[in-house]
Amino acid sequence: MKNTQLYPFERNKYFYGKLLSVEDFNFEQKYMNDKRRLVNRLVHGIGVVCGLNVVRVDDVTISVESGLAFDTTGREIVVDMPVTKKLSMLNGYDTALSSGSNAYVYLCLEYSEGDKGSAHNIVPDSGKRDADRIKEGYNLYLTSSEPEDNLECADSLFEEAVTVFRSGSIHIRHVMPRFANPDGKFIFRVEIETFSKQFAAFSYDIQLVCLNSAADGSSVIKVNFDETLLDKTGRYTLDFELTAANVTNTEGTATPDPQTFRLAYDKNPAEGTITGRSSVHITDEDVYDAFVKNTYDHSMDTELRNTVGQRLYLARIGLVNSVGSSIIDDIENVPFGQYVASNTLLSAIGRNTLRYGAGEHALPAAGSAAVAQAAGGRNTEIASGICRINLNSGSLKNKVFYSEEIFHGLGLGSVTITLGAVTESGTIYGNPSVFRDEEAPYEVAAKLDPSKGSFIIGVLTKSTTLQDYIDVKWTAFHDVDEKVAEKSSMKITIKPNSLIIKPRETKYLEAVCSNMTNKTVRWSVSPSTGGEIDSNGMYSAPNTEGVYEVIAQSAVYPEVKASIMVVVRG
Repeated sequence: MKNTQLYPFERNKYFYGKLLSVEDFNFEQKYMNDKRRLVNRLVHGIGVVCGLNVVRVDDVTISVESGLAFDTTGREIVVDMPVTKKLSMLNGYDTALSSGSNAYVYLCLEYSEGDKGSAHNIVPDSGKRDADRIKEGYNLYLTSSEPEDNLECADSLFEEAVTVFRSGSIHIRHVMPRFANPDGKFIFRVEIETFSKQFAAFSYDIQLVCLNSAADGSSVIKVNFDETLLDKTGRYTLDFELTAANVTNTEGTATPDPQTFRLAYDKNPAEGTITGRSSVHITDEDVYDAFVKNTYDHSMDTELRNTVGQRLYLARIGLVNSVGSSIIDDIENVPFGQYVASNTLLSAIGRNTLRYGAGEHALPAAGSAAVAQAAGGRNTEIASGICRINLNSGSLKNKVFYSEEIFHGLGLGSVTITLGAVTESGTIYGNPSVFRDEEAPYEVAAKLDPSKGSFIIGVLTKSTTLQDYIDVKWTAFHDVDEKVAEKSSMKITIKPNSLIIKPRETKYLEAVCSNMTNKTVRWSVSPSTGGEIDSNGMYSAPNTEGVYEVIAQSAVYPEVKASIMVVVRG
């Protein structure tokens, strides 16, 4: 049953005395499978549903944890137990390393099925034994092929990504929202990935049609990038704010000018051609309504046809050449965002966006975080809101009242919070007694909890008041550059840095936190069947032999973490 054609649908019609053949039973299975797979594909999507995390075991070996994914025809791909493989044993290894750059390869997952078992054929004189089951499974393979720009993922519904330059050392993509309003502003992104130890630099012009730079009104964007001026992370983004023309039902376009393209590695000029065109549809409709309408307007045939042949990329594996062979440098899981969001996850995001702050692709909401440009060109994250604190009417002097817990949306860690009391004459920050015409019936203060990304506002009455409540305006901000510098110096290391242990044996692991005031860590094991570890770092191996990952993660900064591989064997 390797078909990828899911419809039209026909099902068996049963009646008393009907003679059933092998084709009838196969037809029954096909009908049920195709119905389910069509729902998987069009309702849920393509990509990883859960698990399938890829980790490095040693210089030439990876491990893929158990999990579930849907392919481009809605077939379920189940990896029922962790699998450990040497790269050289995977299909496509030689081809992937021999084609172009050896800086990285992609690990892909595909559906497969095959015969299993055997049974006697009772047809007279057949003398044959046939397989009596079909086992559904999977194949892991390596490729150096990049995905097409129309790869389906969550972001592709809202944005159009166009690769304008690609080589073994650098990729350049233009990312544009699919819709904008007349005279509306939006962000046009230039995304850069570098894969070489050399420092890349390039420049070129982008010609705009029905679009203008919001900074100077120009119809040309001048792109300049020099990796030597940045920390070499391998991934960079240049943001340009654009304004759509005052037109409607028109395509605004951004096209790189190949005549202006200049490229260099370590200041040595290199050849290359830049090409491609990004577009945004300018419409009077609300842009989010347009996104939804555009998604539903696709015919079923178009929706399925656009994804035929798309691969499921589990990981990008960075490689380093060493003594004539390639060893694993790093691993990036699901590099192109091919995830399937469950209804539970989407419901949780919808309910908690306001409480915990919106993500970068969510609609901005009152009290949510934003990024502003501060004096001197520094980026500052800012969040603000108004909190109403109820008082008891006729409250006496020196009574204290507290707000509910407020999540500022700037993440965990230290932020600066300013408070202002809203009065009839305006908002007063600091001590109201400084202004002689203002009374000072109360004082306000905030207590920050950096481990939760929240704070509480307290009000102290300075005299008896008849007010039923007080409105306090709060603003939280954090300098992004300071935040990045602060986090970049933080580090967790685990002692020992590797572990070989017998089943059911225990071993104490120590997490060493550097440049961190709060040294609280949370321990976990992946997969969850790989044993147990308590809050003190005492690891207990499972009964089953295998390779497992033990992770130590900062409780205050979740992005700061470390892991070691534990080999359990008798």
